[in-house]
Amino acid sequence: MNNGRHVITSAENPRVRQTRRLRDSKHRRQTGMFLIDGVKEIRSAIDAGISVSTLWLSSDSVGMDSSFGDDMRHAIQWVAPEILCRISYGQRGDDPVAVASMPSTTLSDVALKSTDLVLVLDRIEKPGNLGACLRSAAACRVSAVILTSPVCDVFNPNTIRASRGAIFSVPIAVCEASELQRFLTSVGIPVFAARVDATCQLWDCRFSHGAAVVFGSESQGLGHDWRFAQVQDFTIPMEPTIDSLNVSISAAVTLYEAFRQRTLG
Repeated sequence: MNNGRHVITSAENPRVRQTRRLRDSKHRRQTGMFLIDGVKEIRSAIDAGISVSTLWLSSDSVGMDSSFGDDMRHAIQWVAPEILCRISYGQRGDDPVAVASMPSTTLSDVALKSTDLVLVLDRIEKPGNLGACLRSAAACRVSAVILTSPVCDVFNPNTIRASRGAIFSVPIAVCEASELQRFLTSVGIPVFAARVDATCQLWDCRFSHGAAVVFGSESQGLGHDWRFAQVQDFTIPMEPTIDSLNVSISAAVTLYEAFRQRTLG
């Protein structure tokens, strides 16, 4: 006991071991649970209605329990600092760690209209890039981020960390490209696909009245399944010695251009 609180001090504690296993994507998929690291990120998740079952706090933290409100007191589990370090992302700090239930990410959960701005990431591979894209999407008032056949895990700790909690403020769906294409057509949202070989430049695209902007994987770009009559390809102008940008940078540049158009009218 520590100041009247029960403090877990053993790394072999079953709950500690179960929590550490959630660093593995396979275990996250099997359990439907994931981890959130950091005060800001956990607060963002709670504000978004994410269900948190356990909130791991260091026994050395003074007043940390009050940071999350009275509604979270039932979930708090105090743990020795060295144990929290082993639970935390990269084992590199004493930030709080939350165990949470994965929210639904089916396409049917996303409500869109023809005037919305949507970010589509096809077969994205790197959690850090996904997190950065989500952060830009939140900043540019994107209505939804939709992942088609993603390679990386949506709720990878690095995705959450890179998004700075923005992952909880933007609706996210995961589906196949063909399903999304039918959905966008039915809603009436114009589709714009980023390709390095396109002749139309970003500045020539009109995003003011609704748009789904599509970006391909880091290694292969967009495949042929995103080539059809309703899609307008575009490229981001750059020096000829550079053939492409990182996908998170490309998405940010495009979303801010769309945001500029939609803000100015």
